[in-house]
Amino acid sequence: MGDHLKTPAFLAFYGLLQVEARTIDRLAPQLEARTGLPMSWYEVLACLSGGEPEGKRMNELADELLVSRGGATRLVARMEEAGLVERITPPEDRRATYARLTTKGRKAEVDASPALLELVEEEFGRHLDQADLDALARISAKLLCATGEQCNWLEMAAEAGVPEAAAATS
Repeated sequence: MGDHLKTPAFLAFYGLLQVEARTIDRLAPQLEARTGLPMSWYEVLACLSGGEPEGKRMNELADELLVSRGGATRLVARMEEAGLVERITPPEDRRATYARLTTKGRKAEVDASPALLELVEEEFGRHLDQADLDALARISAKLLCATGEQCNWLEMAAEAGVPEAAAATS
């Protein structure tokens, strides 16, 4: 890496990219082996699990998942075929499509969560102490908010301390 790229901001940014890529590369196959759910499917289930009973608009879900609208549509279609989610078009707004969990999807998310939490601890959490985890949550919230993202869940976790926030969302 050239000296011109060794600024503190670039090193921190590139370090985050590397951590994310390497951690997901290790977590995703293990999660699927343990639960039968691809990581992308679990992410959809988790995004929908705490939402409104009518579900979440597909465009909002795509934004949360960091995929294109078309990518979210294809992902949800595969999950719908598996019986984990359903798409709803409300009669009062035929332009909107919502995704929501089925009973099978809610059960799959609840059943897979312990495996994911264990993997996150094995591959990520055990390398950091509580102060590191708290700082990382605060930093993540600060950066996401600076981009205009809705990150209330992360802000609350950062303010409350990670363990308390995790217990509150369980």
